[in-house]
Amino acid sequence: MAEKRILILDDGQITSIIAEHSWTDFLDDDDNNVDLYIFTSTDALSEKDKSSSRVKAYKEVPHPTTDGVLELWAFHMHRQYTFTHIYTKNEDLIIRAAHLRTILNIKTGLSANQVKAYREKVHMKELASEGGFPVPSFTRLLAPIDLICFIEKHGYPVIVKPTLGCAVAGLHLISNEDELQSFLSSKLFSCIDVNQRMDLVGELMVEGFMRGRMYHVNGIAINGQITHVWPFAYLHTCFEFAKNGMAYGNSSVPRSDPLFNRLNNAAQRLLDILPTPTDCLIFHLELYENLDENRTSNNDFVLCEIAARAPGGSITHLIDLLSFEHYENDSFARLDFRASISLPISLLSTEQEHEDRVITDLVIPRKPGKLMYIPRECPLRDLTYIPLANIDKPTIYDKYDANSINSACRLITYSKTMDEGRELVEKGFKWFDNACIVTPIDEPCSVSLIKEFHRYLSRQNFM
Repeated sequence: MAEKRILILDDGQITSIIAEHSWTDFLDDDDNNVDLYIFTSTDALSEKDKSSSRVKAYKEVPHPTTDGVLELWAFHMHRQYTFTHIYTKNEDLIIRAAHLRTILNIKTGLSANQVKAYREKVHMKELASEGGFPVPSFTRLLAPIDLICFIEKHGYPVIVKPTLGCAVAGLHLISNEDELQSFLSSKLFSCIDVNQRMDLVGELMVEGFMRGRMYHVNGIAINGQITHVWPFAYLHTCFEFAKNGMAYGNSSVPRSDPLFNRLNNAAQRLLDILPTPTDCLIFHLELYENLDENRTSNNDFVLCEIAARAPGGSITHLIDLLSFEHYENDSFARLDFRASISLPISLLSTEQEHEDRVITDLVIPRKPGKLMYIPRECPLRDLTYIPLANIDKPTIYDKYDANSINSACRLITYSKTMDEGRELVEKGFKWFDNACIVTPIDEPCSVSLIKEFHRYLSRQNFM
């Protein structure tokens, strides 16, 4: 029996704009002391993994995140093989993985007592606040009156969100009393459960709306100390992407910028407050710029939230392009997996860190309607254009769905500064918005053609 026996919990049905991988790709030829046991979604496991001698057993079900058989299978397999590590990259499975570790007496990774600090948002902010890290005003909602009283005390706007939410699912921005009336009468109880329970049971929270710019810090911490870190500035946030149809983007903070150390220090300060595992923690931290004029010198940022997982969306791909572009066998996903199962990972070299190079991307959302045309190529220099919507036939899009690809295309560029990168992707956005054709779903084709022909004759030249 191998020295390391790894249970992998995964749900490949969750869509991503990043290419999938084989788990065995992350193991080196001399990693002979590792066996893998994989619980995943139907057809998610690669043929390479299925045929590998390192994969000792696997089980596929339609949707692991909503299937309690996961724990039953893990429990029975542990009796036979005694797992040493449990690994998951899915936020919906982080709590379940932590409880399995504790019940099965697995000492690596987050335990059941620790995991709430990285998943349950009220508990997370309570710990941070008690440790002196700035947080927005917040409270748990046990009844509608809690929301009303919070607004009476702190004013509009406010954000209501699930305490165990992922990404922007379930977020509601309330800016005035009309929106409050609408939320209380038609959304509050229906967003808790499909069948509308009578009580909220503390599954929602409210917090004050923060107006400062947002940043995110992604990294690896060993024994609570950050060893690898990649800070970014959001161009626009996932919330703006999902709720307002705005493009979402990221711009890396170069090591030569003083902002790099400020973000790194803020991340380390928070990890010093929160419970951390004795081995490895992969984290994705979101911070607001602190606009409080009375803030102290070390309170530059306000906590949005932190997750014990790799960053989502396009961020891991940006990290790969920034740090591993010329290193075929390295990637953030590889470092994530190997560090999480106590296999050695390399520190980044000076060449890999690219002190003065910035990478910026912009993910342009779909617009409601029928996408009739999307360009195959972009004429702008120094801008990589990746179509994400179907370029061969018209497709219909209604509204944002957290479990689907909601993007039309992605733009990527390298630059010397964040401002230069932002200017170029914004120029690319204007080009794309002018070039693609989206029509109302029920509009006759002849009307659409006349309108688009007129737009073609008068459009701005971006060449």
